[in-house]
Amino acid sequence: MKNALPILMLILTAVAHADNRPVAPTDLATIERLQRTVQQREFAHTGNTYALAKALAWLDMALDEYHDQDRSGIVQDATAEAAAILHQLEIRPEFDAPATPHPASSEPVRADLWEQVAAMKQHADFACASKNIAELEVQLIWTGHEKWESGWSHAEPYARIAENLAAEARQALDACAAKHAPVPLAEAHPPVERIVVEKRTLATDALFAFNRDGVEYLVMGGRKKLDALAVELKTWNALEHINLVGHTDHLGSGRYNQKLSQHRAEAIKRYLVSHGIRAELIDTTGQGEAQPIVQCRVQRSPRALIECLQPNRRVELLIQGIRQ
Repeated sequence: MKNALPILMLILTAVAHADNRPVAPTDLATIERLQRTVQQREFAHTGNTYALAKALAWLDMALDEYHDQDRSGIVQDATAEAAAILHQLEIRPEFDAPATPHPASSEPVRADLWEQVAAMKQHADFACASKNIAELEVQLIWTGHEKWESGWSHAEPYARIAENLAAEARQALDACAAKHAPVPLAEAHPPVERIVVEKRTLATDALFAFNRDGVEYLVMGGRKKLDALAVELKTWNALEHINLVGHTDHLGSGRYNQKLSQHRAEAIKRYLVSHGIRAELIDTTGQGEAQPIVQCRVQRSPRALIECLQPNRRVELLIQGIRQ
Protein backbone atom coordinates (compact mmCIF):
# COMPACT_ATOMS: atom_id res chain seq x y z
CA MET A 1 0.00 0.00 0.00
CA LYS A 2 2.93 2.38 0.55
CA ASN A 3 3.29 2.85 -3.24
CA ALA A 4 -0.41 3.54 -3.80
CA LEU A 5 -0.20 7.36 -3.53
CA PRO A 6 2.53 7.86 -6.19
CA ILE A 7 0.65 5.53 -8.53
CA LEU A 8 -2.60 7.43 -7.93
CA MET A 9 -0.88 10.75 -8.69
CA LEU A 10 0.48 9.36 -11.95
CA ILE A 11 -3.00 8.18 -12.94
CA LEU A 12 -4.56 11.59 -12.15
CA THR A 13 -1.86 13.39 -14.16
CA ALA A 14 -2.42 11.10 -17.12
CA VAL A 15 -6.18 11.70 -16.99
CA ALA A 16 -5.72 15.48 -16.83
CA HIS A 17 -3.71 15.49 -20.06
CA ALA A 18 -5.21 12.38 -21.67
CA ASP A 19 -5.25 12.20 -25.45
CA ASN A 20 -8.86 11.08 -25.38
CA ARG A 21 -10.47 13.27 -28.07
CA PRO A 22 -8.71 12.45 -31.35
CA VAL A 23 -9.70 14.36 -34.47
CA ALA A 24 -11.49 12.71 -37.37
CA PRO A 25 -12.29 13.58 -41.01
CA THR A 26 -15.80 14.55 -39.89
CA ASP A 27 -14.24 17.34 -37.78
CA LEU A 28 -12.54 18.76 -40.88
CA ALA A 29 -15.75 18.54 -42.89
CA THR A 30 -17.62 20.44 -40.17
CA ILE A 31 -14.96 23.15 -39.97
CA GLU A 32 -14.97 23.68 -43.74
CA ARG A 33 -18.77 23.76 -43.88
CA LEU A 34 -18.92 26.40 -41.16
CA GLN A 35 -16.17 28.44 -42.84
CA ARG A 36 -18.28 28.53 -46.01
CA THR A 37 -21.25 29.72 -43.97
CA VAL A 38 -19.20 32.60 -42.53
CA GLN A 39 -17.92 33.55 -45.98
CA GLN A 40 -21.46 33.55 -47.40
CA ARG A 41 -22.69 35.79 -44.59
CA GLU A 42 -19.76 38.16 -45.01
CA PHE A 43 -20.39 38.36 -48.77
CA ALA A 44 -24.10 39.04 -48.21
CA HIS A 45 -23.37 41.48 -45.34
CA THR A 46 -25.74 39.59 -43.04
CA GLY A 47 -24.76 39.16 -39.44
CA ASN A 48 -23.00 41.13 -36.75
CA THR A 49 -19.39 41.83 -37.80
CA TYR A 50 -18.02 41.07 -34.34
CA ALA A 51 -19.91 37.76 -34.10
CA LEU A 52 -18.82 36.65 -37.58
CA ALA A 53 -15.19 37.56 -36.89
CA LYS A 54 -15.24 35.60 -33.65
CA ALA A 55 -16.79 32.55 -35.34
CA LEU A 56 -14.14 32.65 -38.07
CA ALA A 57 -11.33 33.03 -35.50
CA TRP A 58 -12.58 29.93 -33.64
CA LEU A 59 -12.63 28.01 -36.93
CA ASP A 60 -9.12 29.16 -37.88
CA MET A 61 -7.83 27.84 -34.57
CA ALA A 62 -9.78 24.58 -34.96
CA LEU A 63 -8.41 24.05 -38.48
CA ASP A 64 -4.81 24.68 -37.46
CA GLU A 65 -5.05 22.36 -34.46
CA TYR A 66 -6.83 19.73 -36.58
CA HIS A 67 -3.87 19.59 -38.96
CA ASP A 68 -1.57 19.32 -35.92
CA GLN A 69 -3.63 16.27 -34.88
CA ASP A 70 -4.36 17.84 -31.49
CA ARG A 71 -6.10 15.32 -29.24
CA SER A 72 -6.95 17.59 -26.31
CA GLY A 73 -10.48 18.41 -27.49
CA ILE A 74 -9.66 22.01 -28.46
CA VAL A 75 -10.61 21.26 -32.10
CA GLN A 76 -14.10 20.12 -31.14
CA ASP A 77 -14.54 22.86 -28.51
CA ALA A 78 -13.51 25.66 -30.89
CA THR A 79 -15.75 24.26 -33.65
CA ALA A 80 -18.68 24.06 -31.25
CA GLU A 81 -18.21 27.72 -30.25
CA ALA A 82 -18.28 28.79 -33.91
CA ALA A 83 -21.34 26.62 -34.61
CA ALA A 84 -23.21 28.12 -31.64
CA ILE A 85 -22.52 31.67 -32.84
CA LEU A 86 -23.65 30.89 -36.40
CA HIS A 87 -26.79 29.17 -35.11
CA GLN A 88 -27.73 32.29 -33.16
CA LEU A 89 -27.08 34.45 -36.23
CA GLU A 90 -29.59 32.30 -38.16
CA ILE A 91 -32.20 33.21 -35.56
CA ARG A 92 -31.14 36.82 -35.06
CA PRO A 93 -28.74 38.31 -37.67
CA GLU A 94 -27.63 41.12 -35.36
CA PHE A 95 -26.79 38.69 -32.56
CA ASP A 96 -23.68 39.83 -30.68
CA ALA A 97 -21.39 36.95 -29.66
CA PRO A 98 -21.33 36.25 -25.90
CA ALA A 99 -18.35 36.40 -23.58
CA THR A 100 -15.44 34.24 -24.71
CA PRO A 101 -15.33 30.95 -22.75
CA HIS A 102 -12.16 29.15 -21.66
CA PRO A 103 -12.14 25.53 -22.87
CA ALA A 104 -10.75 22.97 -20.44
CA SER A 105 -7.49 22.78 -22.40
CA SER A 106 -6.74 26.52 -22.23
CA GLU A 107 -5.19 28.34 -19.28
CA PRO A 108 -6.02 31.99 -18.50
CA VAL A 109 -3.07 34.10 -19.72
CA ARG A 110 -2.18 37.77 -20.18
CA ALA A 111 -4.64 39.40 -17.78
CA ASP A 112 -3.36 42.78 -19.02
CA LEU A 113 -4.61 42.09 -22.55
CA TRP A 114 -7.96 40.82 -21.27
CA GLU A 115 -8.32 44.13 -19.36
CA GLN A 116 -7.65 45.97 -22.61
CA VAL A 117 -10.31 43.86 -24.34
CA ALA A 118 -12.87 44.76 -21.67
CA ALA A 119 -12.08 48.47 -21.95
CA MET A 120 -12.17 48.48 -25.77
CA LYS A 121 -15.54 46.70 -25.81
CA GLN A 122 -16.95 49.65 -23.82
CA HIS A 123 -15.48 52.20 -26.23
CA ALA A 124 -17.98 54.40 -28.08
CA ASP A 125 -16.35 53.43 -31.39
CA PHE A 126 -16.18 49.69 -30.63
CA ALA A 127 -17.62 48.86 -34.08
CA CYS A 128 -14.51 50.30 -35.73
CA ALA A 129 -12.30 47.65 -34.09
CA SER A 130 -14.80 44.85 -33.49
CA LYS A 131 -13.08 42.44 -35.91
CA ASN A 132 -9.64 42.99 -34.32
CA ILE A 133 -11.07 42.60 -30.83
CA ALA A 134 -12.89 39.35 -31.69
CA GLU A 135 -9.68 37.90 -33.17
CA LEU A 136 -7.73 39.09 -30.11
CA GLU A 137 -10.06 37.28 -27.69
CA VAL A 138 -9.76 33.97 -29.51
CA GLN A 139 -5.99 34.43 -29.94
CA LEU A 140 -5.69 34.73 -26.14
CA ILE A 141 -7.61 31.47 -25.75
CA TRP A 142 -5.24 29.89 -28.30
CA THR A 143 -2.24 31.23 -26.38
CA GLY A 144 -3.63 29.70 -23.20
CA HIS A 145 -4.07 26.37 -24.95
CA GLU A 146 -0.45 26.36 -26.16
CA LYS A 147 0.73 27.15 -22.61
CA TRP A 148 -1.46 24.38 -21.16
CA GLU A 149 -0.12 21.97 -23.74
CA SER A 150 3.61 22.82 -23.93
CA GLY A 151 4.52 25.63 -21.54
CA TRP A 152 5.08 29.36 -21.90
CA SER A 153 8.14 29.15 -24.16
CA HIS A 154 5.92 27.49 -26.79
CA ALA A 155 3.02 29.90 -26.17
CA GLU A 156 5.06 33.11 -26.34
CA PRO A 157 4.86 33.56 -30.17
CA TYR A 158 1.08 33.24 -29.93
CA ALA A 159 1.08 35.92 -27.23
CA ARG A 160 3.04 38.25 -29.53
CA ILE A 161 0.34 37.84 -32.17
CA ALA A 162 -2.22 38.82 -29.52
CA GLU A 163 -0.15 41.92 -28.69
CA ASN A 164 -0.13 42.91 -32.38
CA LEU A 165 -3.91 42.44 -32.59
CA ALA A 166 -4.37 44.61 -29.50
CA ALA A 167 -2.20 47.34 -31.02
CA GLU A 168 -4.16 47.24 -34.29
CA ALA A 169 -7.47 47.44 -32.35
CA ARG A 170 -6.30 50.48 -30.39
CA GLN A 171 -5.14 52.17 -33.59
CA ALA A 172 -8.52 51.53 -35.22
CA LEU A 173 -10.33 53.00 -32.22
CA ASP A 174 -8.06 56.04 -32.17
CA ALA A 175 -8.59 56.60 -35.89
CA CYS A 176 -12.38 56.51 -35.49
CA ALA A 177 -12.27 58.78 -32.46
CA ALA A 178 -10.16 61.28 -34.41
CA LYS A 179 -12.73 61.33 -37.25
CA HIS A 180 -15.58 62.05 -34.85
CA ALA A 181 -13.75 64.65 -32.78
CA PRO A 182 -14.91 68.23 -33.40
CA VAL A 183 -12.30 70.52 -34.93
CA PRO A 184 -11.91 73.77 -32.97
CA LEU A 185 -12.10 76.85 -35.17
CA ALA A 186 -8.64 77.94 -34.08
CA GLU A 187 -7.19 74.69 -35.47
CA ALA A 188 -9.09 74.67 -38.76
CA HIS A 189 -6.30 76.67 -40.45
CA PRO A 190 -3.56 75.74 -41.00
CA PRO A 191 -4.14 71.95 -41.18
CA VAL A 192 -2.57 69.94 -38.37
CA GLU A 193 -0.19 67.18 -39.37
CA ARG A 194 -1.48 63.86 -38.07
CA ILE A 195 0.47 60.76 -37.18
CA VAL A 196 -0.58 57.90 -39.45
CA VAL A 197 0.04 54.16 -39.34
CA GLU A 198 0.41 52.31 -42.64
CA LYS A 199 0.68 48.55 -43.12
CA ARG A 200 2.70 47.14 -46.03
CA THR A 201 3.40 43.56 -47.05
CA LEU A 202 6.54 42.38 -48.87
CA ALA A 203 6.51 38.92 -50.47
CA THR A 204 9.80 37.37 -49.35
CA ASP A 205 9.89 35.14 -52.45
CA ALA A 206 10.44 38.35 -54.43
CA LEU A 207 13.24 39.47 -52.10
CA PHE A 208 15.39 36.47 -51.11
CA ALA A 209 16.80 33.45 -52.84
CA PHE A 210 14.81 30.32 -51.93
CA ASN A 211 15.22 29.28 -48.28
CA ARG A 212 17.80 32.05 -47.63
CA ASP A 213 17.64 34.93 -45.22
CA GLY A 214 20.72 37.18 -45.37
CA VAL A 215 21.25 40.52 -47.09
CA GLU A 216 23.77 38.78 -49.32
CA TYR A 217 20.93 36.55 -50.62
CA LEU A 218 18.71 39.41 -51.76
CA VAL A 219 17.87 38.92 -55.43
CA MET A 220 18.24 41.82 -57.86
CA GLY A 221 14.50 42.48 -57.95
CA GLY A 222 14.39 42.32 -54.15
CA ARG A 223 17.11 44.96 -53.83
CA LYS A 224 15.18 47.26 -56.15
CA LYS A 225 12.01 46.84 -54.09
CA LEU A 226 13.85 47.68 -50.87
CA ASP A 227 15.65 50.60 -52.55
CA ALA A 228 12.27 52.02 -53.55
CA LEU A 229 10.95 51.51 -50.01
CA ALA A 230 13.95 53.31 -48.48
CA VAL A 231 13.54 56.23 -50.89
CA GLU A 232 9.84 56.48 -50.08
CA LEU A 233 10.42 56.39 -46.32
CA LYS A 234 12.78 59.33 -46.64
CA THR A 235 9.94 61.41 -48.13
CA TRP A 236 7.95 61.17 -44.88
CA ASN A 237 7.98 64.38 -42.86
CA ALA A 238 8.72 62.35 -39.74
CA LEU A 239 9.26 58.64 -39.13
CA GLU A 240 8.44 57.57 -35.59
CA HIS A 241 8.54 53.78 -35.72
CA ILE A 242 8.77 50.83 -38.12
CA ASN A 243 7.82 47.31 -37.01
CA LEU A 244 9.06 44.50 -39.28
CA VAL A 245 7.30 41.15 -38.75
CA GLY A 246 8.56 38.08 -40.63
CA HIS A 247 6.31 35.15 -41.56
CA THR A 248 6.85 31.75 -43.24
CA ASP A 249 4.70 28.94 -44.56
CA HIS A 250 4.24 25.74 -42.52
CA LEU A 251 6.74 23.64 -44.48
CA GLY A 252 9.69 22.61 -42.33
CA SER A 253 9.97 22.51 -38.54
CA GLY A 254 8.43 25.19 -36.35
CA ARG A 255 11.82 26.06 -34.81
CA TYR A 256 13.44 26.48 -38.24
CA ASN A 257 10.57 28.63 -39.52
CA GLN A 258 10.71 30.83 -36.43
CA LYS A 259 14.41 31.52 -36.99
CA LEU A 260 13.95 32.05 -40.74
CA SER A 261 11.18 34.61 -40.23
CA GLN A 262 13.22 36.48 -37.60
CA HIS A 263 16.38 36.51 -39.71
CA ARG A 264 14.55 37.79 -42.78
CA ALA A 265 13.01 40.65 -40.81
CA GLU A 266 16.46 41.49 -39.42
CA ALA A 267 18.01 41.34 -42.92
CA ILE A 268 15.49 43.89 -44.20
CA LYS A 269 16.24 46.10 -41.19
CA ARG A 270 19.97 45.96 -41.95
CA TYR A 271 19.31 46.88 -45.56
CA LEU A 272 17.11 49.86 -44.65
CA VAL A 273 19.67 51.06 -42.09
CA SER A 274 22.42 50.82 -44.72
CA HIS A 275 20.27 53.11 -46.87
CA GLY A 276 19.87 55.84 -44.29
CA ILE A 277 16.94 54.77 -42.08
CA ARG A 278 17.79 55.12 -38.38
CA ALA A 279 18.24 51.76 -36.67
CA GLU A 280 16.61 52.84 -33.40
CA LEU A 281 13.31 53.40 -35.24
CA ILE A 282 13.05 49.78 -36.41
CA ASP A 283 11.91 46.76 -34.38
CA THR A 284 11.91 43.21 -35.75
CA THR A 285 9.84 40.16 -34.86
CA GLY A 286 9.60 36.65 -36.31
CA GLN A 287 6.21 34.93 -36.20
CA GLY A 288 7.30 31.79 -38.08
CA GLU A 289 4.34 29.84 -39.43
CA ALA A 290 1.92 30.96 -36.68
CA GLN A 291 -0.09 33.52 -38.68
CA PRO A 292 -0.89 32.17 -42.17
CA ILE A 293 -2.94 34.11 -44.71
CA VAL A 294 -3.93 31.07 -46.79
CA GLN A 295 -4.43 27.38 -46.06
CA CYS A 296 -3.33 24.92 -48.79
CA ARG A 297 -3.84 21.43 -47.44
CA VAL A 298 -4.48 19.44 -50.61
CA GLN A 299 -2.37 20.03 -53.72
CA ARG A 300 -1.53 17.91 -56.75
CA SER A 301 2.24 18.27 -56.37
CA PRO A 302 4.88 19.71 -53.99
CA ARG A 303 5.49 22.54 -56.48
CA ALA A 304 1.78 23.41 -56.50
CA LEU A 305 1.76 23.42 -52.69
CA ILE A 306 4.78 25.75 -52.52
CA GLU A 307 3.15 28.12 -55.02
CA CYS A 308 -0.16 28.07 -53.15
CA LEU A 309 1.56 28.93 -49.86
CA GLN A 310 3.44 31.91 -51.35
CA PRO A 311 1.27 34.61 -49.63
CA ASN A 312 2.32 33.21 -46.24
CA ARG A 313 6.02 33.83 -46.96
CA ARG A 314 6.13 37.54 -46.28
CA VAL A 315 7.43 40.39 -44.16
CA GLU A 316 4.86 42.89 -42.91
CA LEU A 317 5.77 46.50 -42.11
CA LEU A 318 3.80 48.71 -39.73
CA ILE A 319 5.04 52.25 -40.41
CA GLN A 320 4.15 55.10 -38.02
CA GLY A 321 4.89 58.73 -38.64
CA ILE A 322 3.82 61.90 -40.47
CA ARG A 323 3.53 61.83 -44.24
CA GLN A 324 3.93 64.75 -46.65
